[in-house]
Amino acid sequence: MELKPGLSALVTGGASGIGKALSLALGAKGIFVTVVDFSEERGKEVASLVQKENAKFHTNLGFPSAMFVKCDVTDTGNIAAAFEKHLATFGGLDICINSAGISNPIPFNKDETDGTRSWRLTIDVNLIAIIDCTRLAIKTMQAVQKPGVIINMGSASGLYPLYSDPIYSGSKGGVVQFTRSLVPYKRQGIRINVLCPEFVETDMGSKVGSKFVSLMDGFVPMEMVVKGAFELITDESKAGSCLWITIRRGMEYWPTPAEEAKYLVSQRKRAGAKAPFQAPLNLQLPQSFEKLVVHTLSHNFRNATGTVRAPLRLPIIPHHVLVKVIYAGVNASDVNYSSGRYFGGSNKDLESRLPFDCGFEAVGIIAAVGESVTNLKVGTPAAIMTFGSYAEFTMVPSKHILPVERPDPEVVAMLTSGLTASIALEKAGAGQLESGKVVLVTAAAGGTGQFAVQLAKLAGNTVVATCGGEEKAKHLKEFGVDRVIDYKAEDIKTVFNLSKIHCLIVNLNLALINNESSFCILLK
Repeated sequence: MELKPGLSALVTGGASGIGKALSLALGAKGIFVTVVDFSEERGKEVASLVQKENAKFHTNLGFPSAMFVKCDVTDTGNIAAAFEKHLATFGGLDICINSAGISNPIPFNKDETDGTRSWRLTIDVNLIAIIDCTRLAIKTMQAVQKPGVIINMGSASGLYPLYSDPIYSGSKGGVVQFTRSLVPYKRQGIRINVLCPEFVETDMGSKVGSKFVSLMDGFVPMEMVVKGAFELITDESKAGSCLWITIRRGMEYWPTPAEEAKYLVSQRKRAGAKAPFQAPLNLQLPQSFEKLVVHTLSHNFRNATGTVRAPLRLPIIPHHVLVKVIYAGVNASDVNYSSGRYFGGSNKDLESRLPFDCGFEAVGIIAAVGESVTNLKVGTPAAIMTFGSYAEFTMVPSKHILPVERPDPEVVAMLTSGLTASIALEKAGAGQLESGKVVLVTAAAGGTGQFAVQLAKLAGNTVVATCGGEEKAKHLKEFGVDRVIDYKAEDIKTVFNLSKIHCLIVNLNLALINNESSFCILLK
């Protein structure tokens, strides 16, 4: 999400500390802000400062560009009213920052009360209220059907223990795991992340002993916290992400991939998953092998090509590997390749190239490696996207090898169709595949179209797809397509006129195997 004037944000705990800093930073971007806090004096002051920042971007508004709402975040009715007032004033909710938090005033084991004003209150403010505010923010964003970002304020003490305040540490640990569990909302265009700084010099942070702060190399600058929050807002890839901020290490996402690998269930352990690939122990290299070559320039691929036997030349060229091809991909552009359209020059120049190897994509295993190749081993499953894939063996520069888990035929489909769909969606989204868009995919039941549909849905978009035939329509619905248009049963123009869909058109002229001449992605 781009931080730009006209967006709106609601910030709990916005009258002081990190909440105040974020409210002012958002105001400096021209964003409308609702400051939610229990402190009326401080809250009104922050709202006034935000309005001054907003005045640089907005004039003659029919509503205040920032407002204060007094609220006890532990009161569901109170906080629900704050969200309703924000929606009524600004017409939507783009950003919600849940920053309200307190520390426990007395060690819980020495507390002679029922904890209503101490440890129970800390849990209510730091964890229960954040859950409640997240719930209300999601409902508000869903109601207006616009993408949004929610940031929950955690703490480094939610990642590792704070022995001096286990109640605070426990509440923040709950915030971290609660937020990380909300990744699936990205499919609805709502990204929810958690920010976990070490000690920041706020009213609460100043209560920490100076010696302990020194051990942490000092307070984390507020500017660093704001930068981290803005990264979580603007980076469309971040959902369920936990950003840890320290003076010692800077900004770092937690857990690390190495830590995640310890608990994530491997795909191969899931029901129906294939067994790990076992490479042949004794891979014998033949003296010769068969391959397909283009011997005549022609758009008729069958007439243009023929099978020949070629010697297997050893040793392998340095920095190259020999790949034993198991599956090769049939590509619609093979006919353009066999007619010489992939090369420049005159007909005489093209004919001088004959015969030449053909085939664009394949998957197999590495059969031999040349000198200086240290990162690849014999038996490694690999995919390639180089000329010469229609062969039993092919020699490829090692830098062009794409290691894969298994040499399965599905990998070949990913090489072209999956990659094309991914690039197309990123280009259409101006460099990033954003969420909350309306995406139209034509020829959606084709190879590339199927990938485009799934990638768009995973990114949290509404997907409209066209196809021809009842079976194809059923197939697309199983992918979660929001509206399938079967052009054999419906008139596309009529559907669009009735739906009033207005989109940015991006055409990608691809030669598809099913002879549909264009693949099109439209973003609303």
